[in-house]
Amino acid sequence: MTTAPSSAPSSRPAATPRASTWAAIYLGVAAATLPAVLPVMVGVFADRFGYGVAGAGTVAALNMAGILVGSLLCPLITARFGWAAVVRASLAVMIAGNLLTMLDDHYGYVAATRLLSGLGEGVVGGICYAAMGRSARPERSISIYFAGQSVVGMIGMGSFGWIAASLGWPWLFLILSAIAVPGFWLAAVIGRAQPAAAGPRAARSPGNPLVIGALGCILLYFIGMASLWPFLERIGVGKGLSPGTVAFALSASAFGGLAGSLVAGVVADRLARTTGLLSGLGLLAAAVGGLLFLPGTAAFVLSVSLFAFAWPFQYAFQFGLLASVDRDGRLIALTPAMTGGGLAVGPAIGGLLLENLSLGAVTAFCLLCVVAAVSGTIRLRASHFDILTPKYSAGE
Repeated sequence: MTTAPSSAPSSRPAATPRASTWAAIYLGVAAATLPAVLPVMVGVFADRFGYGVAGAGTVAALNMAGILVGSLLCPLITARFGWAAVVRASLAVMIAGNLLTMLDDHYGYVAATRLLSGLGEGVVGGICYAAMGRSARPERSISIYFAGQSVVGMIGMGSFGWIAASLGWPWLFLILSAIAVPGFWLAAVIGRAQPAAAGPRAARSPGNPLVIGALGCILLYFIGMASLWPFLERIGVGKGLSPGTVAFALSASAFGGLAGSLVAGVVADRLARTTGLLSGLGLLAAAVGGLLFLPGTAAFVLSVSLFAFAWPFQYAFQFGLLASVDRDGRLIALTPAMTGGGLAVGPAIGGLLLENLSLGAVTAFCLLCVVAAVSGTIRLRASHFDILTPKYSAGE
């Protein structure tokens, strides 16, 4: 006699407490404050420290490299130590790097302190991503995180320059440290989201290839988006728009990114992941088409804002898929390394294409990467359901 199949098992362990999710969102935003205001910090290093543009860019790159290395080390460290202890230790490293930066302005010394601070930021960020991924609604969690990062970025971009000029640049690093201090108390709350110790066969679990594939799709997505984003100012100038108009469009895009995060957080529970991914792809295609084919100020402002909206909107659904396939919640800590790697590689490729070929080549590369990332994510989702669905045969 044929029995009806039972419901598929849950793809992940039980969701972590809501307090852990909110603590991870706050601390994740706090750890990402400096990257959110990176243009202002580059200006501080160039002007206040006297390093020049190239030197300031190198210092900023070392800070980001520290974040990347910290993110890569995070799964190895947390496999041996509890999240709460690692968060506290990493916060101490991050804050120490900020405070040590204030003691001397020698180039090599400052470069080393920024690398040190970045290492702490990367480990903290990885744990916060893992905690958000283990929440009941990972798409909503990552959307709120990005919304918070957008708000901090807008506030910081508008105020940090004034603070450095009026009160002195050391206040910037005091502020960065003060924002992170509550993390020492929140670490215990975030620690409740840590998964139980993995069994000896965890590394060979069928979900691991899906996790690696989902991380690869996120990397490809960020390479594509970052190949076009840094050159929007040049695109506007190339269309004959005034510098003031281009600056207004880029400012408006900040609100577009915030709106994309908030909308994704609202609709994530109502849209299937495939629908969300394809909707984001359609919005991106419309934005790229506007940049390529539509003249005038209004079209440029709308296209740039739509591009900024589509980025976090679509990413929320990619992160949700990653959270669903990473059943032990460990490799998801590599997410900041994937996004950071994409943000590093994308502009280099986009710059080469724009300089040697055309705007059309850059936009085509951007769309190709995003289409491949979305297609891969959808295929991974189908594979995930195939693994979870039990097989039944007649006579069972």
